[in-house]
Amino acid sequence: MKNKFTLKRVMAFTIAILCSFTFLASGKGSTDSNQPIVSADSTEMKQNKESISDTQNKLSELEKKQSELDEKINSTKDDISKEEENQAAIEEQINTVQETILTLSKSITELNKKIDTLQVSIEEKEEQVKTKKEEINKGVNDFKERVRAMYISGSSSYTDILIGAKDFYDMLMKIELVKRVAEHDDKMIDNLIILKNQYEVEQAELEADKAELEKNKSKLEEQKKTQQKQKEKLEELFAQSKAALAKLAKDKAAYEKNKNEIDKESEEAEAELQKLYKQQEAIKKKEAEEAERRRKAAEEAAKKRAAEEAARQAQLAQQQEQQNYTGSGTDSNGNSVSTDAGGNTIGQTSTDNKDYNYTDKSQFTWPVPGFYHISYGMGYRWGAYHKGIDIWSNGIRGANICAAAAGTVILVSNTCTHDYAKSYSCGCGGGYGNYCIIDHGNGYWTLYGHSQYISVTQGQHVEQGDVLGIIGSTGHSTGDHLHFEIRLNGTAVDPTLYV
Repeated sequence: MKNKFTLKRVMAFTIAILCSFTFLASGKGSTDSNQPIVSADSTEMKQNKESISDTQNKLSELEKKQSELDEKINSTKDDISKEEENQAAIEEQINTVQETILTLSKSITELNKKIDTLQVSIEEKEEQVKTKKEEINKGVNDFKERVRAMYISGSSSYTDILIGAKDFYDMLMKIELVKRVAEHDDKMIDNLIILKNQYEVEQAELEADKAELEKNKSKLEEQKKTQQKQKEKLEELFAQSKAALAKLAKDKAAYEKNKNEIDKESEEAEAELQKLYKQQEAIKKKEAEEAERRRKAAEEAAKKRAAEEAARQAQLAQQQEQQNYTGSGTDSNGNSVSTDAGGNTIGQTSTDNKDYNYTDKSQFTWPVPGFYHISYGMGYRWGAYHKGIDIWSNGIRGANICAAAAGTVILVSNTCTHDYAKSYSCGCGGGYGNYCIIDHGNGYWTLYGHSQYISVTQGQHVEQGDVLGIIGSTGHSTGDHLHFEIRLNGTAVDPTLYV
């Protein structure tokens, strides 16, 4: 009974092992610890991964730079005064696209290398997985034969060995033999389990490499398409650059052709402004002198009235003593009239810069609420000195021009009908087109040029933020914008220091 029980236990254990190996023989795998194979984490592939990562980071940076330059090109392409900046942005974009194409070529090369390495790794792993599977099958078959031999010969227990031994020496020899057979069986089972684990690991790595291979093949195709699009974009940029250079050369030639006339016009306009400044100063001086004369006359009149009133009161007092006399007096009242600035409210929904989170720097506020891009500042361009700032943004046409500070309108020019972009001067308003000037006192003036029309009148008092007119492109204007000047004692100063 004991022998039968032992045999049943061995057979049950054997059947369990056979079932497990039948399962793993159907398709799982791993790495032989005695035979290392090329894996996705080999030194060569690690270096390639690092190189690919660096290239991808660079491609991301180039993509971001291209996006910024595209925005800059689009924001300057329709503004004649920004042609040089537009051309510089196009040239920078050309260099960026060329660098992107080269980086993509490097990335494609790296991906191809990675794909080739993975394919070699996969082939080697498939071969070793196949070998491992054969080793497992052979081990299972050997173990089957061992179990079959045990079954045919019957199993011996230690009791059988003691009873059947001829002598003590024979008993020791049989015990040692049984022990060694058991150790051999244990080692055979342990080796089969090790092979099974290695097989599963290798098979998992093989599947991972295959998945990564497909992923990289897909990425490779995407990068090839991206590279082709970049090449097409480069061709477009070359054509765009050629057109922009031709237009820039044409506009510059037109400017230089009329430069003498433009310079003369600018000098005459400046002379008129200086003349106006002197006239205003003379008027202010005369008004101040007249005010002083009136003040003195008023003082003398007041003194005279006081003396006359004193004499009259004395006379009345004397007469009061002589007779019952009563007198009466009369008063007079005056009134003052104030006027509001008129204006058109085309453009912004608000004329208050605070609604656009704008903070004033000084007594002056920004003259075109909602539009804060300076397309050209003070300084020289093509030999001419620009005395103010040009305010331009997409959609600015028709926006409100607002008074930068309270003051009196001292000049209005509304004669220009040439409201369109041009690279020459139509001669209207000394190049300013339709414009106005406000005197803010303490030597400060502001000038607002190139309006479609000015809606205030000369001599009118305006408050800060009152509408003066709307944005246009009259006079010597390359496109819809506001030319804004601040002058101190007749000299143009940089408006960016004040607004």
